[in-house]
Amino acid sequence: MKVAVATSDGVTINEHFGQAREFRLYRVEDDGSYELLQVRAIPNAPLDPARTHTAETTVEQLADVDVVLVSQIGPHAVASLGARGIRSFTVKGSIDSALTAYGKRHKLLDLDIPGVSGCRPTGSSCGCSQRGCR
Repeated sequence: MKVAVATSDGVTINEHFGQAREFRLYRVEDDGSYELLQVRAIPNAPLDPARTHTAETTVEQLADVDVVLVSQIGPHAVASLGARGIRSFTVKGSIDSALTAYGKRHKLLDLDIPGVSGCRPTGSSCGCSQRGCR
């Protein structure tokens, strides 16, 4: 699967979806191994962190990925990604740890477990931007 990571330093997941100037795209395998495919610049990303651009600008640039890992993401961006079949998760910390764990455990996130709530990328907002969506 192809995973896009919002990072400013190439080591940690530390960028907000709407403010990221670039995403690192990785191919992640089920055994947790991964490889960097490319660094994709986001045109029109804000130079001033206080300014934002539309989430659609970034969503369009990531249309070919399966998953997005960011430090923060709003409900509109979650819905826009979900409408394209792209799952989003809020994660902070090491890219290495996140990609390794996601590769090994991503199939668990697809399960419907009674009593466990989560968000599905259906286009509706359920306030999941604080804990990630599935």
